[in-house]
Amino acid sequence: MRVTVTLTLDFDIPDGDVTVKCIEDAVAKGQSEFRDMAWQEVVTKVESTAMEQYPPGKLRVKAWEERTLLTRSGPVKIRRRRFECAADDGSFLLFDRRVGLFRHQRTTVEAQEKMAEMSSEVSYGKSARFWGRAWESRVSAMTVWRSTQRIGRQLRERQAGWRRDVFEYGDLPGWERDAPAFVGIEADSTYLSAWRGRGKGCEVYIGMSYTGKEKRGERRMFTGKWVCAGVRGPQEFGRDLFVMAQAKHNVVDVQKGVFISDGAECLRLIQEDHFPQFTRQLDWAHAKRRIGDVYGRDNGSRAAELVGLLVEGRLDDACREVRLDVRRKRKRAKELRELAGYLGTCGRDLYGVRRMRSKSIDLPERLDGSGGIERQVGVVVGHRMKRQGMSWTRNGADNLLAVRTALLDRLESSKPRIT
Repeated sequence: MRVTVTLTLDFDIPDGDVTVKCIEDAVAKGQSEFRDMAWQEVVTKVESTAMEQYPPGKLRVKAWEERTLLTRSGPVKIRRRRFECAADDGSFLLFDRRVGLFRHQRTTVEAQEKMAEMSSEVSYGKSARFWGRAWESRVSAMTVWRSTQRIGRQLRERQAGWRRDVFEYGDLPGWERDAPAFVGIEADSTYLSAWRGRGKGCEVYIGMSYTGKEKRGERRMFTGKWVCAGVRGPQEFGRDLFVMAQAKHNVVDVQKGVFISDGAECLRLIQEDHFPQFTRQLDWAHAKRRIGDVYGRDNGSRAAELVGLLVEGRLDDACREVRLDVRRKRKRAKELRELAGYLGTCGRDLYGVRRMRSKSIDLPERLDGSGGIERQVGVVVGHRMKRQGMSWTRNGADNLLAVRTALLDRLESSKPRIT
C-alpha cells in the first residue's frame, strides 16, 4: 500500500513585515496540519483496501467517528468510519481493527517509548512538561507514568523470556560468536526508599560486563560495555547478568575473566554459579574503608598498619592481629569479630588479579577496584532514583530500571565509557 501526501504552505506575509517569527509560526502551523492530513490519508487508504476484501454490499457505513491520538510526532485528529456487517449483529471500526488500535488507546506505542525514555532521565512531571511544550498539547504526568510502566513491563517480559530460554530450555545465546580475549564482570547493590516509607526499601542490584579499557589522555574508557539492573533479588539478577554477558560476549568460552565485587555473599554466589571460570577480585577500596570504619578515627594508625599488612600480601598476619584486637578492644569486639570473619572469607580475593599477573597473564590496567561499577550505580540509580523526596514501589522501580538500562545500553553500545 503506497500513500503519497504533499504539504503545501499557503500564507501571505507583507513584504515589509517578513520576520523569522512569522516564518516559524507559518511552518509550525503547516506541520501540525500535515500530521492530521497524513494520518487521514492513511486511514482512507486502509479502509478502502480492507473493504475490497469483503463481498460487495456486505459492509454498510453506520457513522463517522473522530479520535485524537498522541503520536511520536505530536497529537493528530482522524475521522474513520464505523461499519455494519450483514452477517453480524454488531458494528466495528474497520481501520482500528486492521491496524491494531485498541478501543481505549489514546497514545501510540512509539509515543509511549519516547515518553518512557525521557522519564528515565528526569521525573515524570518534568517529562510531561517537556513533551507538552514539544507537542504543543497538554500531557499529564500520569500519562507519562503509564507509558513508562507499560514499556518497562514489556522489556521485563522480554528479559524473562531470555532467562527462561537459557535456564529452562538450555538455549544459550551468543554461542556462535568468538569470545573476546578478556571479559570483566562487576556487580554491586544499593538501596531505594520504600514508597511513602511503607515496608522495606528496594535493594537494587547492578552489574556490568566489558571487554577491556582503553586510555584516552589521562582517562580510561570501558570498551564493549553493557549494564543490567533489577530489584527482584540476587538469584534473578545473577541469571539476568549471565544472560546479558553471554549474549554480548559469549562468556562460557572466555579464558581470561575477572569478577569484581565488594565481597557480599550473594555476589560471591553469583560468581560461583554463573561465572565459575572467572577469578574473583575483592575491591581494595571497600576493604580499606571497612577496616577504617571498624577501628574508627581514634585507631587510625592501627587500621593503617593492618592495611599495610594486606598490601604486602600478609593476609594471615592481618587476620591474627584483628583477632588479637577482639580481646584488647572490648567496646569494638562485635565489629572486630565480623571484620575477622570478612577477611577470613574474602581476604584471599584481594589478590586475584595479582595472582593472574604473576603468571604473566596479560590484563587491562586497574582491575583491583570496583570504581567502574560504583560509577554505574550513580549513573543508573543515583542520578534518577535517589533524589530528594523520591520513594519507590518494587514494580515501579523495576520498570523504570528496565527502561533506563535499555536506553543507556542502546545509546552507548558503540562508544567507550569513562571508568
